Amino acid sequence: MSQNKARIGSSLDAMFEDLGELEEVRILTQKKILARQIEQVRRAGNVSISEMARRMGTSRMAVHSLLDPSKPTMTIDSVSRAAAALGVVLEMKVVARRTPARPPAKPKQKAA
Repeated sequence: MSQNKARIGSSLDAMFEDLGELEEVRILTQKKILARQIEQVRRAGNVSISEMARRMGTSRMAVHSLLDPSKPTMTIDSVSRAAAALGVVLEMKVVARRTPARPPAKPKQKAA
């Protein structure tokens, strides 16, 4: 990775950390990645939204919501059921951070 890209990522991390939003941004990014992966598998398998909903035992609206990267609201249960409906397996793991975890920064008060 070039030094410039490393600096950009570091400064973005620092900015979100200063705002007390770094962990929230990381979680949102992970959800968007999962939604995109599920959508790619669905399309590769030529599975319609209606068929996926039927396999999951849910509504088309719920599937659309799960796959919408602009509002990735999902649970482990819904992602597991989506994976099973598409014939794939959800794998999750917990790994140690590269740097020690720090408590999240407190959000700054906005000036009135």
